[in-house]
Amino acid sequence: MSEAENNSAAAENTQTESTVAVVVPLFPKLPGIRESLASLGAQTRQPDLVVLLDDGSSPEAEKLHDVIPELHVEVVQVEPGPLAAALDALAEYLAHFEFVGLLQAGDAYAPARLERCLQTLQEPGEGRPPVMAVTALTPVDSRGRPLAGDDPRPAHFERLWAPGRAGAELADWLGAGHFPGPASNIFVRREFLSVAAQAAPAPNFGVAAVLLAALQGQLAVVDEPLLSHYPPPVEADPSPRASADLLQTQMAVLAALRDKLAVSPETRRNLASYHRAAWNSLSGVREDLFQQAVLRLASLAGAEDAQAVTAEVLRAREARTAPAHWAALLAGKDPLDVTGYAAALRRTREKLRETTAENERLGRIAHAAQGSGWVRFGAWLGERSARRMMELEQEEQAAPEEDAPGDKPREGA
Repeated sequence: MSEAENNSAAAENTQTESTVAVVVPLFPKLPGIRESLASLGAQTRQPDLVVLLDDGSSPEAEKLHDVIPELHVEVVQVEPGPLAAALDALAEYLAHFEFVGLLQAGDAYAPARLERCLQTLQEPGEGRPPVMAVTALTPVDSRGRPLAGDDPRPAHFERLWAPGRAGAELADWLGAGHFPGPASNIFVRREFLSVAAQAAPAPNFGVAAVLLAALQGQLAVVDEPLLSHYPPPVEADPSPRASADLLQTQMAVLAALRDKLAVSPETRRNLASYHRAAWNSLSGVREDLFQQAVLRLASLAGAEDAQAVTAEVLRAREARTAPAHWAALLAGKDPLDVTGYAAALRRTREKLRETTAENERLGRIAHAAQGSGWVRFGAWLGERSARRMMELEQEEQAAPEEDAPGDKPREGA
């Protein structure tokens, strides 16, 4: 068996040994719950447990077992309230599971979703291991059919995904718009779900949880359409309630990262990048309101605290270099064009990768040539041939000139 086959077999064994639970909130009450549950029964890697969260508003909860009789389904009663509070109350119940997925009514998993998300979180990679995976999605209508091309919602999701597909960093990408979409797109390590539910009891729990993972460099994105989602209409002008919920979510994330921001320059840079891009957010984020809230918090700090924070920021690496967008600004370009900036950054990275790969290839050739007997033999042949040619040339120069054909012999010869 080859090394690749061994690795594949090991990955399959790991997935088999891992335990996965899918939590399905039955609130708010939305149509399509049976279709959502049916998609769990069609998974190539089926969940070990399906938890139906009931806050008392779903009297038919027990009957939903019949939709997926082949799966282990349990109904758990929770107090009415936000999703974050329900998940926090569920922490002890899920303590024996390693991974948790969320699925809301009206959304549906593609058959390979659980398998691909599980594989993504278990793949070894560079840096900190991811704690959350999200995937691309397919906007569908109320019957589960892909939305028509003239519907503004598919175009909206295409715009949300464009910066990342052009090479933008996660913080900039999320600032430009909340591309993961609904909470159904969250597949997470169980311990992080508990931390997020406690740290960010925000109105938009899904947005807060994704931000917490991404800003700490622990979010993995699978660019495959593995989730079907029935999206609400795109709001041209977010309502005051929506703006208030998003502001509370931003403040909750800031509070949850308080300790990390004090010790992690990477998290500080990511948060600054997110808020810089959020001025042009497609998701209704009101960055101006957030800045007002932060300024008010700053005004409550003492003078000594302000000086200490300023000195700490000025010691950071980014304080000694000019922001990359300044060059675009001076050239008359829009520095907040995240997609254009990401495309230019991607092209630069591709050139760097190509140059690096070519240098590595030439280095391998040079290293191999040093120990190659054939190369040494060829060098010996070349040196011997050159020496023989030089000897022949010297012999021709030393030989007496011969009579040209047709010349008469000299007298007395």
